[in-house]
Amino acid sequence: MKAMTINPCHDPVKRCVISLGVGKKSFSDSLIRLGESLKRVRFKGDYLFWGETLPEGCPEHFDVPFGFKTYCFNVAKNLGYQHVLWMDSACVAIRSLDPIFRQIQSNGYVMFNNNYGQMMGQWCSDEALVHNHISREQALAIPELPCSVLGLDMGSNLGRQFLDQWHLIMADGVTARGTTKRVACWDDYQAIFWNKNQCISSDPRVKGHRCDQPAAGIVADRLGMQPYADELRDIHYKVKPIKKNTVILHHREFGESITPLNEIYHKVFFRVPFVETPLAKLRSLRSRLRSLKPI
Repeated sequence: MKAMTINPCHDPVKRCVISLGVGKKSFSDSLIRLGESLKRVRFKGDYLFWGETLPEGCPEHFDVPFGFKTYCFNVAKNLGYQHVLWMDSACVAIRSLDPIFRQIQSNGYVMFNNNYGQMMGQWCSDEALVHNHISREQALAIPELPCSVLGLDMGSNLGRQFLDQWHLIMADGVTARGTTKRVACWDDYQAIFWNKNQCISSDPRVKGHRCDQPAAGIVADRLGMQPYADELRDIHYKVKPIKKNTVILHHREFGESITPLNEIYHKVFFRVPFVETPLAKLRSLRSRLRSLKPI
């Protein structure tokens, strides 16, 4: 783990952003980009990140997919940080994180609305639901919880309860992996992730198994914690575009290289509002005018 102070925080409550990117150069490059974005938005706090090895004691990814997240949270808690914000390495801060940390302080946690309007029951295996005594219909009434960004107040009972229970459920041998069977390779993992050949459910509504997300969703539902924040957007999902209050951008990369931060900022703050959006409106207007029949 590496730690750096982005900007000194004069608040007596210690706060940090945590992230991990192990296994590929693009992951470690993304960690650097995330840290640079924290500097750009003048984040007042520390940045803890793992770019070479998993936290001590953390199981391998195929054994407990994304299990490292709760381990990273626990390291931050044990180091004395009270307000802790997990951000996937593929995320970047595009505006001040102060509103996010105010929500963590006020509510004991911050969980974000699912931009896609999906429910947990669409992304959870049969075995995981049976193990947790949840029916498919019940799961389809529980919001799918994005875990790309999630914040907890370690000074609150609710924040600590959620982390403790999330850590336990991730390690139960079923909920995170989606199956009691051994996941031996990347093909096995992808099959579960996307429910290929109905390997985790024959229910046509089930799209796949999302590992840490159903685990977190189950715990949050038990504790009455609802996703409520709306400052997170996905760069690849155009239906819900970036807004003026968007603070964090999930910018997944699919190749070996990643998009430079300057290029992302240029697209968000110039190209989209001043080029792409006006052009889209002009094309729409032109299409409507062409559809008008002459009287």
